[in-house]
Amino acid sequence: MNDAPLELESDAVTFEVVRGGLVAICEEMRTVMTSAAFSPLLSLSSDLSCALLDQYGDVVAQGNDIPVHLGAMPFSAKGMLARFPLDEWRPGDAVLANDPYSGGSHLPDMTLMTPIFDDAGVLGFAASRVHWPDIGGASPGSSAVTDEIVKEGLRIPPVRVLRAGVMDEGVATLLFANVRVAEDRRGDFQAQIACNRRGVERVEALVARYGGPAIRRILAETQTYSERLVEAALARIADGTYAARQHLDGDGYIEDRGDGPLVLAVAVTKRGRRLEIDFAGTGPQARGPINAPISVTASACYYLALALGGGDVPPNSGAYRPVLVHAPAGSLVNCVHPAPVVSGNTEMSNRLVDLMFEALAPAMAAGGIGGSYGTAGVFALGGHDTHRDRRFVHLETIGGGMGASAAGPGLDGHRTHMGNTMNLPIEASEAAMPLLIERYELVEDSGGTGRHRGGLGVRRVLRALDDGISFSLLFERALHAAHGAAGGAPGRTARFHVERADGRIEPLSSKTEAGRLEAGDRLWLETAGGGGWGR
Repeated sequence: MNDAPLELESDAVTFEVVRGGLVAICEEMRTVMTSAAFSPLLSLSSDLSCALLDQYGDVVAQGNDIPVHLGAMPFSAKGMLARFPLDEWRPGDAVLANDPYSGGSHLPDMTLMTPIFDDAGVLGFAASRVHWPDIGGASPGSSAVTDEIVKEGLRIPPVRVLRAGVMDEGVATLLFANVRVAEDRRGDFQAQIACNRRGVERVEALVARYGGPAIRRILAETQTYSERLVEAALARIADGTYAARQHLDGDGYIEDRGDGPLVLAVAVTKRGRRLEIDFAGTGPQARGPINAPISVTASACYYLALALGGGDVPPNSGAYRPVLVHAPAGSLVNCVHPAPVVSGNTEMSNRLVDLMFEALAPAMAAGGIGGSYGTAGVFALGGHDTHRDRRFVHLETIGGGMGASAAGPGLDGHRTHMGNTMNLPIEASEAAMPLLIERYELVEDSGGTGRHRGGLGVRRVLRALDDGISFSLLFERALHAAHGAAGGAPGRTARFHVERADGRIEPLSSKTEAGRLEAGDRLWLETAGGGGWGR
């Protein structure tokens, strides 16, 4: 614990100019990516994240992107550096990885890291994590119920994909032979390479202006700055240990109505300016894909620390230092090979945030925050578009209800906590696949009641225009409603079904193995509402 004020070796003006410049570079990297990407998931929904790292693989700046990506970024970077030490990097190189068991989050999140040099050698890295709409595997979109990671898609431990700016065609051939609609994936990857190059160019310009030693110093100072801000925020919370337990809906193979093995348990110990988060008592890793690698679990814990900081803490690895995470190996929150993990990123991370906020509610003067809709709301579709005579893969996320708090009602129809993707216009969806979106609206009265109402869920209805369209769903809170806070009521649960062309209704679970739509069938998706706050 350090109570002394932060003393900068850099002058304060230069520190703020460079620190702000680093954040602006991350935002510019994202603009390059969204402008050049082929897939609507990237160009319009922005399911991607950009960051700048120091030579040790720690984040020093990041864009306003996806929290679950960015909290896990240091794990991927350190995994890459373990495989490729600093003395093996050359200008124009780039390393690609998505392996959850060497620092990644889930297979669709492809992390690319490119070195930045000054006169002394590797100064740091430009990094991007991009959710590819398909990475192979059993189902289109690579986001479906499976029971082994090998069925989820192509798993890539750190591999050098660019050497001195030149693509390794052997690696590229192997990569694009194992994904659907390979021409689109190749275009997205070229956009990702350009995104990283822009980051390298902009940091090199800062080095040319201020010198390598000054930039290296500020990369360290900005992390210390964030660490001190988080410590100050934690000092305002009463010391103690706070606990909570919740259950997940299911893993695609079993459902847990509150008495099954899919239990999440946490004890959050606040002591001085440190936060210790222990998940002992959490259930063993599941057969289905709800398991979280340690990088995802830690990312949710880091998000909690930033949230307690009130939004004023520059997010980087320094902000994570006051947080210590204990997660039993082989459990739902620290799975081991060969557990499937695709929902660990999209469902588990959000449910862990709700769990920790529920635990800390007694320590928070305002009574905490209601639970959220608990998911990224992922649905994937694929097949052959007879009208355009081409194969298609389409993956989307849907918003839902955010929990209410003392500050006011929860947000309606919004991505909450660990996700930050933008709304994808229905015109873009309809242009990408043979489906008609007949309804896209908020679900009335789905937010929990209270002094402040929980956010409303979203209803989306899609009608198939072609036969043989496969679909998969990864959602949460169909069985367990989002809890209220300070006496507020829980939100309404999520609901899913297929309405066949002949009028038959087929209920679906929140984790649905690959299904099939024929022309005229309708897929109904209704996400959960958030919990209310106050009586």
